[in-house]
Amino acid sequence: MATKRRMNSPAIALMCKSHNYEYLPQTNTFVTGDWVISNSRQQELLGENVILTEGQKSSAYLGGRIVGFVPSGKPTHHTQCKVVFQANPDLVGDTTATGHFNWGTGRSVCYLD
Repeated sequence: MATKRRMNSPAIALMCKSHNYEYLPQTNTFVTGDWVISNSRQQELLGENVILTEGQKSSAYLGGRIVGFVPSGKPTHHTQCKVVFQANPDLVGDTTATGHFNWGTGRSVCYLD
């Protein structure tokens, strides 16, 4: 299926009000907190862009190219993982997810395809 997204636009937005991520200087990557993202979706998202926002109507405060996923250590029946990405300053201020249908109301993950 052909994508309608512009080149370098985000494929996924994560509503991260608490700014729960860490920067790893040795690899120049950011690692988010835990998110529910299926294994098959993780494969699709590898190499795509992610953005972090504070809310449904907020522009991105951080974003970059996804370089990997780390399984969550939490015991749960959902597939939880941390998103690992290399920052791209061009994604700061991105509004692709602003007002996207049905996110932010019980869902903190928004797929932008």
